[in-house]
Amino acid sequence: MRFTVVYLILVSFTFLSLTPAGISLAELRADDDLELDELDLGLEEDEEDSEEEESSGKKSGKSDDEEDEEESSEDSEDSEDSEDEAQAPKKSAKKDDDSEEDYAASGKKVMAVYVFADSHTVKAASHVVAETASRLAESKDYDYVGTEASVSSSSSSWLKNAKKNFEEGKALYNDLGIEDAAEKFKSALKYFEDNMDKVGDMSLMSEIIFYLGASYSLIDEEEQAESYFSTYLSINPDGQPGDSAFSEEVMSAFDNVKRDRRSAGKGSVKVQSNTDGALVFIDGKIVGMTPATLRGIREGKHYYRIHKNGFRAAGGSISVRGGKTVSINETLTKSSSASAVAELEKEMKSEFGSLSMVRKATDLAEDNNLSNILLVKASLGADERLKYQGFMIDCDKKEFKKSEAVFDLPEKGAAADSVSLNQFNKTLVDDPYEYKAISDLLMEEADLLGLSDKPAENQKDDKEKKPVYKEWWLWTVVGVVVAGGVAAGVVCGLGKCTSGGSSGATLDVNFQ
Repeated sequence: MRFTVVYLILVSFTFLSLTPAGISLAELRADDDLELDELDLGLEEDEEDSEEEESSGKKSGKSDDEEDEEESSEDSEDSEDSEDEAQAPKKSAKKDDDSEEDYAASGKKVMAVYVFADSHTVKAASHVVAETASRLAESKDYDYVGTEASVSSSSSSWLKNAKKNFEEGKALYNDLGIEDAAEKFKSALKYFEDNMDKVGDMSLMSEIIFYLGASYSLIDEEEQAESYFSTYLSINPDGQPGDSAFSEEVMSAFDNVKRDRRSAGKGSVKVQSNTDGALVFIDGKIVGMTPATLRGIREGKHYYRIHKNGFRAAGGSISVRGGKTVSINETLTKSSSASAVAELEKEMKSEFGSLSMVRKATDLAEDNNLSNILLVKASLGADERLKYQGFMIDCDKKEFKKSEAVFDLPEKGAAADSVSLNQFNKTLVDDPYEYKAISDLLMEEADLLGLSDKPAENQKDDKEKKPVYKEWWLWTVVGVVVAGGVAAGVVCGLGKCTSGGSSGATLDVNFQ
């Protein structure tokens, strides 16, 4: 019987020693602490807020003497603050005036940065990216074209001078000083033509061109009138001026040009630049990316502009003839934001969707006073299917939304018909309900911070951990403790426990 009891005790302690490692309460608490740290690390906004609160608390923790000194100087400080406040609005107002000179804001200021995995993807998929750019340009929520025109070019007074000449020309036109009015209109148009790299909105320019057509029509210069009306229709294919100042004679001449233009010949435009992937605008509309060959351009005069982030835009005019190809070859020079854009593009190519990419993007947006920034990456796989990734970041609200699609590369000219591309563009540009807090990115991609070195397939299991009472090791510990208690009870039952002398049970084991 004694041998049986000893055997039970030894088995109990042996079983306890062989229980799998890692179930001690100390180690369990350490694991729990690690999980809490994982949730807290990287929330920079929370840390910054706490730091600001601490600093403000230190600043507010002043002695009574210091508070008295502040109260005694309150009047002088108020006068200085009022002067500063008076100056601040003037400074911001000047900035707003400059921005209004470059373009008329019609929505949120947004920048878009597009990257391609390699040169092959640029040539094969540039029309897909151009379709996304067009979708953004057509959005009523954003002022994409105006924003990129203002970011790529410095502010100037050219638009103010153009408006001044235009208004003077209209006054002369209404007073029947037609020839003098035409000179004023030509002067206003020249300001636009000399600054095509800065023109984001062509509505005013097209209005000036129509007035020129009307002026030459009234003085019987039909050839010049037809040329200006044709150029107006290039910018506004379905345009119809709404100004009641135009006589029936003028409107009749315009309608004839509009009718004849439908049967006019078409030519092609080949566009190249020293840097691939630059957006190409013809008559104010996005038509592709460099290098590109644009077909089906109606003959006549057209205006172009080439833009890429980090470079100063280039612009000018071309004359297209039916059945002919005209070439545009522009050299874009780097702008002041070139290094910041290059760093962001590098991050987008190597670590698209990373926190570092988002940080660089928001920094670029802040430096250029932007509300939103769109990031798009295109890459072709070995099967020639396009992997298309996008991020839209709301810098004011500190939110983001993302979209990704893999689809067959659509033919050039058919990108707008791609269901996958349309859904991708809708999510990033049109859908206002997909935004998440940027801080959520820490939870979704914790491995980017090095907080987890576990395989991706185990991440879901980590997020759905079982309650402690369902863990096998807990009941192993309980079983061992119970077994030990039972063994001690058996020993006491055999008479080895005494009520006197020592205050505990004793056990003598003799191996001889």
